[in-house]
Amino acid sequence: MPLTLLITAWWRRAWPVATLIVVLGVLLHASLFLGRGLVPADGILSWPPWESSFGDRPSNYLLIDQYTAFLPVKQFFSDEARQGRFPLWNPHLSSGMPSLASMQVAALYPINLVLSPIGPFTASGIAAFVKLLLAGLFTMMYLRRLGASQAAGLAVALVYALSGFMIVWLGHPHVNAAVLLPLLLYFVEGQLADPRRLRSSIGFACAYATMLLGGHPPTALHVTVIVALYLIARLAERGRQSRLRVGFSLLAGVICGAALAAPQLLPYFEYYRESSSPLATASLNRWASHLTPVTLAHFVLPFLSGAPHLGYEDLASRLELGAIDNFNERTGYVGVFTLFLALVALMRVRTRVVFIHLAIVMASLLIVYGVPPFPALLHALPVASGINNQRLLLFVDFSAAVLAGFGLDALLRADPSARPRRLALAFAAAMVVALALIWRAVGAGFFQVDDASRAFLVSHGWMLVAGVAMALIVTLKPLPVRAVGVLAIGWIAVDLLWFASGYNPAIPREKYYPPTDAIRALQGDPSRFRVLGLSRVLLPNTAAAYGLDDVRGQDFTTLKRYEELITGKAGDFFFFGSADRLPAAFPLLNVKYVLLPERLASTPKGFELAYDGEIATYRNTGVVDRALIVFDHEVVSDPVALLARVRSGTFDPSKTVLLETPPATVSAALDPAVLSASARIITYAPDRVVIEAKLPRPGFLLLLDNAYPGWRASVGGRELPIQRADYSFRAVALPAGTMTVAFDYRPSSFRAGVALSLVVAALLAIVGARERQKSRRLP
Repeated sequence: MPLTLLITAWWRRAWPVATLIVVLGVLLHASLFLGRGLVPADGILSWPPWESSFGDRPSNYLLIDQYTAFLPVKQFFSDEARQGRFPLWNPHLSSGMPSLASMQVAALYPINLVLSPIGPFTASGIAAFVKLLLAGLFTMMYLRRLGASQAAGLAVALVYALSGFMIVWLGHPHVNAAVLLPLLLYFVEGQLADPRRLRSSIGFACAYATMLLGGHPPTALHVTVIVALYLIARLAERGRQSRLRVGFSLLAGVICGAALAAPQLLPYFEYYRESSSPLATASLNRWASHLTPVTLAHFVLPFLSGAPHLGYEDLASRLELGAIDNFNERTGYVGVFTLFLALVALMRVRTRVVFIHLAIVMASLLIVYGVPPFPALLHALPVASGINNQRLLLFVDFSAAVLAGFGLDALLRADPSARPRRLALAFAAAMVVALALIWRAVGAGFFQVDDASRAFLVSHGWMLVAGVAMALIVTLKPLPVRAVGVLAIGWIAVDLLWFASGYNPAIPREKYYPPTDAIRALQGDPSRFRVLGLSRVLLPNTAAAYGLDDVRGQDFTTLKRYEELITGKAGDFFFFGSADRLPAAFPLLNVKYVLLPERLASTPKGFELAYDGEIATYRNTGVVDRALIVFDHEVVSDPVALLARVRSGTFDPSKTVLLETPPATVSAALDPAVLSASARIITYAPDRVVIEAKLPRPGFLLLLDNAYPGWRASVGGRELPIQRADYSFRAVALPAGTMTVAFDYRPSSFRAGVALSLVVAALLAIVGARERQKSRRLP
């Protein structure tokens, strides 16, 4: 075959994927080709200690969870990966906390795992490209399996990959799960098409496991429920035997997928059990959260109330729109022209799948907007009541995209004279009515805002007009089929690139967690210590990006004991996002430096000024070492009384260790060779701490790191029991003498998860091999 024919044949198959790659390359070009990082880390520069040197306005302040919570921990994982380690424990935050189990960093998510050694500055752009590309490809595969054309598959791929939900949550773990939604449905359809084969259920299990590793349980739960309801609806048209066969095979896929993800899930469940999350989640009353009706306008005018990367965010109040949620929570934009194509599908395509996706859109919107009785129903469901159901906008976007694909196919397959002209005119009229209603709501305020705001609103409105015009062009004009396809796909790309560009900022490397003189001074202290920033100095979790240890930490899952130690109670979802005073348990926290925005009028007792520049750094002259020898102990079995003791302000952890159970019995003999007690940290790695302990008489080695299941202590290979000490920390009873004590973090939850995952992976591999053998035997 001539080369030109080969190239032509290849292009006929590959042009949708190539087009998708080009569009995503345009969106992410700065991070892919220009050496910038797709990270909003410049958001820290408006806070101390960076603000005096930079004072930059954040590219997108609304992505604060990324630059304070997620990125520093990703940097920690990357730093460890370059040293050949995969840390299960993070010693830098909250006096020590489980790192893998914290879930939202999604360290085992395949994309993150592969890119971890590169570092988040470079890896974030690559990861975003891969995730959006996979979201588009999986959607394309799903549509093609349903019989849609290549053009329709590409259109839907563009809409879903660049939809409001995918763009605003791109750097969050939500998208990790959302990427897998179309692939799960693809495998559902594959199992329905061939109920006797297990290839699709094996693929479903792998996709489901990957989704669970994505790090956002609420989105994973939402996807699970929607996929289950989709399957039920699709099975309704099948016979009983087929329903049972398909249902059981996909249920097995769910179970196997959960088992494959066990190395992540089991540590997470353990962390959840030890945390205050149930209390914190209940206090948010998320079941009652919903969008206000006025935010419906953002489906056609996404920047009507401004946007964090564009500004004009005071428009909502100035236009008297009332209280609206933030841009991330209210935005489900898919394009005006996309809405028209979805309407065409509803009018022209009479299939069960179309009605299923219409039902998904309607049910999701009813919940998102809090239409009764849905809030009451969600309140009655134990799990659903505790998650943010406004994020069902994901399914509004996805199903609207699918409907648009069917609508585009209906246009492409119809005779030019039979295209839905009246429907296009009715849609245009509906958009005029929508604009009239919006004008009625904002018209008075429109003339009160400044000229720049009015120009912003007008330019934004032209995109709506252009979308309506495109709907009229492809229906009223007798264009050839190919022209209709090119115009439709081209406008979808332009429209959604206009929407998506810049929301996830690409910053220069010099703005990625730059050190300041104050930070360099802290890094230059060779001792083992923690810092505490007051008034949001050195925002949590940014200390981890610099290798510093902080008593604070923002994880949205908090060790219950530690939270109670700090605040006296548990259940604050935003625990230790900031601090305005020293905690009552301050003497126990190994804090050597307290960081303040500026110098105090007088130096507090027990402190000395160590640095006075962009911030003021005060050295705690009475800091208690991270590891210390304590000879006296008391057993306080009542946790309430114990907590009161350690938070009394007078408790000295270097004098007495408070235990909840009687200590292990050790030899009481003195060691004349040991003149004085000491504890010297030899190794301090995330999962291993080695301490040389010298005791003239029996006592306790107290390590002021959080106690947690999975930590083991040993001396010379002989395991020692670890006791919870001073309410939240670790202690071991030691005899007199000189010895080396090793603390190793080897959680049984992770080991059991790995074992279970390997067994199930082997089982699926065997079943998959047999399936391939069956395929070869078939004629």
